Amino acid sequence: MERLSKLTAIMYSMGYLGIAILVQSTVKWYQFYYAPPELALDGLRILVPIGIVGLAMVAARIIDGVADPLVAYLSDQSKNKKGRRIPFILYGSVPLTVTYILIWFPPVAGESIINFIYLTVMLSLFFIFFTIVVAPYLALIVELTKTNKERINLTMLMAVTQILGVIIAEAGAAILINLYNFKVMGIVLGLLALASIILTPIFVREDLAEQTAISSINMFNSMKMTFTNKDFVYYLSAYMAVWFGINTLTISMPYIFEVLLDTPAETSGYVIAGAFLMALLFSPLVPRLTLKYSKKRVLFMAALFFAMIMASTAFFGTLLSYPLVVVIVVLSGLPLAVGFVVTNAMVADIAEQDSLKHGLRQEGMYFGAQGLVIKLVIALSSFITPMVFHTFGYTAENPLGLQLVGPMAAVIILISLMFLTKYSMAE
Repeated sequence: MERLSKLTAIMYSMGYLGIAILVQSTVKWYQFYYAPPELALDGLRILVPIGIVGLAMVAARIIDGVADPLVAYLSDQSKNKKGRRIPFILYGSVPLTVTYILIWFPPVAGESIINFIYLTVMLSLFFIFFTIVVAPYLALIVELTKTNKERINLTMLMAVTQILGVIIAEAGAAILINLYNFKVMGIVLGLLALASIILTPIFVREDLAEQTAISSINMFNSMKMTFTNKDFVYYLSAYMAVWFGINTLTISMPYIFEVLLDTPAETSGYVIAGAFLMALLFSPLVPRLTLKYSKKRVLFMAALFFAMIMASTAFFGTLLSYPLVVVIVVLSGLPLAVGFVVTNAMVADIAEQDSLKHGLRQEGMYFGAQGLVIKLVIALSSFITPMVFHTFGYTAENPLGLQLVGPMAAVIILISLMFLTKYSMAE
């Protein structure tokens, strides 16, 4: 790192490990935990009907959507003596952990509307506190880095810790569920995540001089300026589509392994952990690729490759046997590595260019806007995926729903790439 000390870079990046643990384990397992297949191999009972369990995530994401621009704006405008970003991370990390743990403690042991209400409330609170921590955390990238090389190196470190967090969430959750239960998993992973996130406010110090650039622009004008930035919109189109695919794949994997491949759902955790291990190994190469070919081109090719992988899920358990499925899922780590390294760097580039153009520091709003649309996309995926299961089937006798969701996501990704070609920002 040229301007940023190695210790600060590492401690800042460690925060992403805990963030990844929380979000990956929640998105991966909440639906399976509350609405397992009727013949779940681990003896789980249905707590919420499959047809409406996705509505809990939709409602939570919509409620949380209000928090994204608000937190981003308050962070941009903050004059706290500890900085604009650090206080949000510091004071939001504990309630974030508590709400995560509570997700795995439903009030009723069997199927009940009370569980649906409880899940909706807990997910809503979890994602609100997630926004309070993550939006300011990501906005720090612009302040901590000043050159393209410095920025891509920092986001590479973040990608490494994020991938490690996902591996812990996938393999660690599978081990804890297999040995104990979901409640133990929630407590252990929650406390581990908290210990990681808290390292950022302890070791990172903000440059208080950055607060001198705070503007008096109101929140709605700030949002308008963000969403009318053409390069930001073109970038978001691809980012949203890829995340739709990632979330669809994450939700589907436990069902695909248990129903199509006739293996325990927890096995999917080990295989997906292998994909993220591949991403971990590939991540250090991504900065070199982006410096040679540009972030846009590298992201385009990665998204195209990921679309091909999503399309292939239609043949899991039929034309593609278990060993081939493992290979394909592990190879998905290559585009995932690119996504983890490149995307945050691209938003930081866009926010910095905007500040130079308008003389306003609103990087928080850019990351908040990204968080808002991605949460809505994940909510949409979380609603559509179980509805496809419910409509077309997700059983061994009628698995069409499981076979459709991957190709559906692939088509969405391919359409989004037409917009990404219009991204014009120089690097």
